[in-house]
Amino acid sequence: MTAVNRQIGGPFLKLGLLIAGFYLIYQPNFWSSSYVPLIVTLGITGGCVLLLSPKDLSIAINRLHIFVIGVMLSVIYFAFRAKLAGNDPRVFQNIVIILNVVALVLWLEVLRKYFNVTSETVLTWMLWMVVVQCLFALVMLASSGIRAAILAKTATGIIQNQFIYGERLYGISSDYTFFTPIYHSLMGLVAIYLGMNHGKKYYWFLPFCVFIIVLNGRTGLITLAFGFALMLVKRMLSSVRGLFQVVLIIILSVTFIILGLAFLQSIQPDTYTWIVSGFEDTFALVFEDSKQGNYEQLTGSFLMFPSQLLDWVFGYGVRVYGGNANNIWFGTSDIGFINDLFMGGHHLHGATVRYDYSLVDGLPQKVWKGCS
Repeated sequence: MTAVNRQIGGPFLKLGLLIAGFYLIYQPNFWSSSYVPLIVTLGITGGCVLLLSPKDLSIAINRLHIFVIGVMLSVIYFAFRAKLAGNDPRVFQNIVIILNVVALVLWLEVLRKYFNVTSETVLTWMLWMVVVQCLFALVMLASSGIRAAILAKTATGIIQNQFIYGERLYGISSDYTFFTPIYHSLMGLVAIYLGMNHGKKYYWFLPFCVFIIVLNGRTGLITLAFGFALMLVKRMLSSVRGLFQVVLIIILSVTFIILGLAFLQSIQPDTYTWIVSGFEDTFALVFEDSKQGNYEQLTGSFLMFPSQLLDWVFGYGVRVYGGNANNIWFGTSDIGFINDLFMGGHHLHGATVRYDYSLVDGLPQKVWKGCS
């Protein structure tokens, strides 16, 4: 890109790339057709292709060949196993993940070529996208009408369940109950890592990550806490300065959580109750060895395993979720690992695209405290 083109197109191109990156990461669907997100992703991919030279494209795609081969083998196995059991092979849905990853890689390549960005810069961009998500979440907290309008487009398969709708689902995403909390927990770890190694300013992104996590899924807090603990141990063992840094991070984190919960209690008491109940259930499990709430449900009817060794390896070719609830051989569960295990066996876990992370209508809400 010449200096003139950079001067004219730079700001507009950068804004366009920010919007495109936000979409590629969160994949929201504001349209009634499920094919529109695919068309949008294809459009972004095509735009990136036009901005890159054949050599750039060759380098970017070459980095993905092992990934593409691996996914395609998983797709073929998944489809074969599903057809044997008389179920939907989901070939199209699973192949789409390849397009999403290719689009992100090409997006990063455009950033590298036109703006000479470093890894730190890209991660900073992604952290600012978390801040944008929090702004959307605050608007949805402040206005139930706006929230209902957004969720009517982006969460049509979930909002019928009043338990989920009443306590979670904030921001703009395609998957509120699994991807959103897990992704933002990883971004929280990114903020901590950058804060430890590149400047304390990155710690200011951590509250935003925690905020959007607790609004959508408490599982994200587990991922964040576990990763945080590993990083803290490494930092404490490295130097005395690192020890003081750890203490400071813990104090700031606890303070933010207390203030955030107090704020949440005043504006969204149902969500506050759901979050606090998760802590209470965890404390009861750890200190009293008592399973209640979420843990009672998950370790009961929702936690199922195949009975034979071959079924552990190859699965049954079914997903024990929703429509299979009436199957005479299986119960029902929306736990992702259980779905993969029954579908294709233990070795396939994590290879399939996850679309069904929501509760099933009709579950007895009096015993179910939410799978997060």
